Amino acid sequence: MQETLGHILVNRSDEIAAAWTDRVGKIIPAWDDDRVHHLVQEMLTALYIFLLDGKLQASLQSMDKIIRDHFQSAREGASVIIDSLLVNRYILLSEMTRQQDSAPNSLEMFGYLNDLFNPLVVEIFNKYLPSADINRLVHEWDFSCAANLQSLFFAGVGFFILDCEFTIIHWSRGMERIYQTQARDVIGHNLFDRHPYWHYPDLEEALEMAIERGQEKEFYAVKQRIDKRNLTLDIKVMPLRDDDDKIIACSVLVHDVTEQKSASALHRYEQYFENILNDAADAIILLNENDRIILWNNAAEKLFGYAESQVFGKTLARLTPDQAEAQQDLAKMDQAVRDVSVIKSHRMPLMTSDNHILFVDMTRTALRNHRGDFIGSSVILRDITQQEQLRQQVFQSEKLSAVGTLAAGIAHEVGSPLTSISSLAQILQMKTDDQEFKEKLGLIQQSIDRISRTVRTLVDFSRPVAEKVENIYLNDVIEHVVRIIKYDKRLKHQQIITTLEPGIGMIRASFDQILQVFINICLNAADAMEGRKDGVLEIKTWHKEDEVSASISDNGSGIPLMQLGHIFEPFYTTKKNGKGTGLGLWVSYNIIKSFSGAIKVESTEGQGATFTISFPRVKL
Repeated sequence: MQETLGHILVNRSDEIAAAWTDRVGKIIPAWDDDRVHHLVQEMLTALYIFLLDGKLQASLQSMDKIIRDHFQSAREGASVIIDSLLVNRYILLSEMTRQQDSAPNSLEMFGYLNDLFNPLVVEIFNKYLPSADINRLVHEWDFSCAANLQSLFFAGVGFFILDCEFTIIHWSRGMERIYQTQARDVIGHNLFDRHPYWHYPDLEEALEMAIERGQEKEFYAVKQRIDKRNLTLDIKVMPLRDDDDKIIACSVLVHDVTEQKSASALHRYEQYFENILNDAADAIILLNENDRIILWNNAAEKLFGYAESQVFGKTLARLTPDQAEAQQDLAKMDQAVRDVSVIKSHRMPLMTSDNHILFVDMTRTALRNHRGDFIGSSVILRDITQQEQLRQQVFQSEKLSAVGTLAAGIAHEVGSPLTSISSLAQILQMKTDDQEFKEKLGLIQQSIDRISRTVRTLVDFSRPVAEKVENIYLNDVIEHVVRIIKYDKRLKHQQIITTLEPGIGMIRASFDQILQVFINICLNAADAMEGRKDGVLEIKTWHKEDEVSASISDNGSGIPLMQLGHIFEPFYTTKKNGKGTGLGLWVSYNIIKSFSGAIKVESTEGQGATFTISFPRVKL
């Protein structure tokens, strides 16, 4: 494409300039022809500096001069230049399509041109028109949602795509056949300017519904082709949206149903239906009256990893996680679709062939015969795993914020009475001569100190704490860790073994943060050994050359292989509900990375796990 574009820019510059002058004149109708022509020539020079030489800054400098010389307002000038550049894409798209002499790649060409123009447009926008709408410019023509339409070419069916100004940006081979009009002759032109006979109420209403209200419309029309043959067309207009659900264009599906009265029409229509299903971006599944799979499209195969032969005749339970809640949810849907006919946007977890959990947005619709009897249902699934993860992260962040606020309040309320109790215990110790009584008061004081440390931890949780980075001795950290965790009830019956190599050298880090990391991992190991009477937690340190390392091993339940790659992700946990937040290892991972360290894990399910942590050794 780059070679084709270069050839066009060099050899058809006059035609491009003429077409651009005509289009820019419509953007600024108050200007006379000479003024518009002069502006276009300067913009063309600046654009060629960018497109042919790849010099973005030089092109921006030229655009700055154009704004200063031709416009009273920099904002007005930037707006005109951006609109003009966006129009120029259509002109180049039309020229490139003409060079290719075919239509199938026009969407790909437009995406290429859009990506090419974006850096220049965004720089001008950021400088003169900054706003939250920049994301619209960057992603405005992301046609990933329409990519599968490229393959929609079969007899009697065509489609074309219009932007929000009704400019044709794609014209399929099906449209070329139906209307005997080549893509190179229409791409980049306004639909109603190029084809005035498209001016009729049903289509105009459908386009308005799609672009302004995001609604679909389907209708029949009788049109006359160039060869005077009347066609009966089934026309459907649908909005196209970007990743932010903003309407950026609309597609028009045109189905020639003139010959459907013939005996072969039904068979042909079935083939069309199958092609559309298999080219759809969403997973589409058809179930019979017993809720068993009878159709499984290509997107479903790609999403779940099962071939159609593997799931044919099975129920959706094949895809449902082995959880009572998920199974009950599916059973309720099986009944609900019979009762209410349509279930829209239902979120639920499903499982792939490699036991990976996906979150999907499900729409399920009942299929009925002419008597109204239930004969099956259609299921459309869209993968929303990433959106669900982001939603959960926001939810968890809000929970953490609430916990932090609550912790600060609790710390304040608990701290005051603790101070009083501590003072009274000290007074009693000074006034009594009974040694046994003094020892018991000492135990009370130790318990008070322990509660005070917990209170301080709560306060630290609720507000940022400045961490002191210094040279620390890793063996000291681990000895401190052992003194803390040996009193934890989870390790009461487990054996803790330390093998600390002397003279391992210093590392550069925060003592408290590294302490937090080792406590996190050790308590995770304690959870993994829960219920064992022969649990062993072993901590080792060693060094080699410029690296200090430590390992934490346990003989607990281990980590399943398919989960190993996810354990350092935020909010991902292998523990039972209510046992963990999924933040401990993620926080630990980020702390270690912040001090240029590394962490890795080795585990076999049922045989324990070993975490190995390494830091650069300080050169003294």
